[in-house]
Amino acid sequence: MAKKQNVRPTPQAPKPAPRPAQPQAAPQQRVPKEGMSLVKKLCILLGIIAGLVYANTMQNGFVLDDVMVIKENRMVKAGFAGIGDLLTTPHLRGHIQLSTDTYRPLSLVMFAIEHQLFGENPAVGHFFNILLFAGCVIALFVFLNKLFDGKRIAFAFVAALFFALHPIHTEVVANIKSRDELLCFFFAFLSLNVFINYMRDGKILQLILGSFYLYLAFISKETVITFVGIIPLVFFFYRNESKQRAIMITAGTIVAAGIFLGLREGILNEYHANAPYEVKFLDNFLAGTHGATRLATAILLMGEYFKLMFIPYPIVCDHSYNSTPFVGFGNIWAMLSLLIYLGLGALAIYRLFKFKKDPWAFGILFYLITISLFSNIAFLVGAALADRFAFFASAGTCMLLALAIEKWVLRTEAAEIGQLTTSKAMAAIIPIGLIYGAMTIDRNADWKDNFTLYSTDVKKSPNNTRLYYYMGAELQKKYDEAPDAAGKEAIVNEGLKNLKRSLEIYPDNVDSHAEIGATYFRAKNYDSAVKHLKRALEMNPRQINASTNLGTVYLTQNRFAEALPYYKLTVNVNPGHVLALFNLAVCYVQTQKYDSSIYYFKRTIEIEPTYLNHKATEYTGMVYKMAGKMDSALHYEALARQFNPGFRLQ
Repeated sequence: MAKKQNVRPTPQAPKPAPRPAQPQAAPQQRVPKEGMSLVKKLCILLGIIAGLVYANTMQNGFVLDDVMVIKENRMVKAGFAGIGDLLTTPHLRGHIQLSTDTYRPLSLVMFAIEHQLFGENPAVGHFFNILLFAGCVIALFVFLNKLFDGKRIAFAFVAALFFALHPIHTEVVANIKSRDELLCFFFAFLSLNVFINYMRDGKILQLILGSFYLYLAFISKETVITFVGIIPLVFFFYRNESKQRAIMITAGTIVAAGIFLGLREGILNEYHANAPYEVKFLDNFLAGTHGATRLATAILLMGEYFKLMFIPYPIVCDHSYNSTPFVGFGNIWAMLSLLIYLGLGALAIYRLFKFKKDPWAFGILFYLITISLFSNIAFLVGAALADRFAFFASAGTCMLLALAIEKWVLRTEAAEIGQLTTSKAMAAIIPIGLIYGAMTIDRNADWKDNFTLYSTDVKKSPNNTRLYYYMGAELQKKYDEAPDAAGKEAIVNEGLKNLKRSLEIYPDNVDSHAEIGATYFRAKNYDSAVKHLKRALEMNPRQINASTNLGTVYLTQNRFAEALPYYKLTVNVNPGHVLALFNLAVCYVQTQKYDSSIYYFKRTIEIEPTYLNHKATEYTGMVYKMAGKMDSALHYEALARQFNPGFRLQ
């Protein structure tokens, strides 16, 4: 039998304890991105609206003072190379040398950059004006929203909306030259927004940045000086969380203003452009009267500003004599205007101290402070009335319109943005918005060119001496475009009709006399031309259109010695007047004064080398040859051949 084996059971290895179950991570959820804030959405909407109402200005050309600051400004036309000169010279130095100039370089620097990048293109200028205006609207909305700590966003939006649509802004946005006003407003409100951030956060960089933005507003246009009053109002009565920070903000404001005023004074003195400004009657007809009549008429015009803020019609590009007749204090409208302003001032002061952070008081005071600069009461300004003067002040009245809708339509003091979609709100906002927007779009079309603007406005202001002058002068520019003699004669006659109407309104309109003389000159009626041109110079010896044209009358008749003193007169008033410099050189060579001729040809080359296809360079070589200076003659012959290879000294 087989031996039984003792088999020992093999011990089993202990089973490992089960691992504790690892908690399974929950499926990773995507963190939803924070959506665009309501404020940003409203900013975009306001920017789009502002762009749409001014989109039709893109088809317009250069108008009014665009000639001085863009088309005929040699520093601007130099592009990047002219920026240094623009920053260190008086405002119009690149066009004309004035004894009473100002200092506003920032807009000119922008124009120079645009000219460098895009050439002489009005559409580009209009595009950037639209873009800047949209920025102004957004900056205003953001400021009003911050001013009341985000608690009155509906009010802020409606005020900015009305500002975007208001027709009184067409002169500023549709006229490229008024880039200075847009930049001034944009940087002024940008500084307010940054100052509010400083009041909240206390970061010194915010204070410095806000002061810098305010300085940029100053070098855009000096009218932001009224913010020396606005800024303390904001930071001692509305955003007054810290008295110390309010004092620092006010100090930053004063420093920015002081630096600007010091720089301005230095530059203007260096170029002898800081003479006391004498307001001319043709610019501001209030200069033609004194005492009670001047004061009453100025108060009447302030009433016209207030009316235009709410009923913007008629909108006219010029308010010269006799668009508004002189009045005394017996005039009911002057007295009504006085009562309105006294009442507004009293109401604003009462509400400012009676109600904490009262928006009505702020809107009224903003209007009164910013419009006061153009009241012509304490001192006269460059015009009796102008739409551009109301650009800042209209923000105040837009606030009042928005507050009226909030109080009497929505019947609440802090409406939410959603309440603007109610039927009551829409019934108030939409009609005002549509009327203002339609008027703005329609008015933009009037700024297509000078002729369209003047021919439209003279119908709305039929007693305005300057508008008839503008019409007559603009018609003469069409003289060379006329296809035949009959067309030219018709232009001359129509131009004379407007110019003579200008003199009927104001017989001493020196500009009209000068333009009548130029018109007779084109028609080859030299005796009548000389009569009116000399009459203009009798009234104003510095009327350079008259002196230049009178010189040209004599030059055309080969009376060179008689032409010389009139071209000299032009050059004395405006040393950069290229036509006068060139023709002065021609007169000197014809009178055999070769050294003087060479001097003025060289001055022409220095200012505008390409004038008349480099003729000054060619003529300089010819005069050197006449003077027997052949080395210099050959040098200028070589220079001239770089531009005209066929040129040879005979």
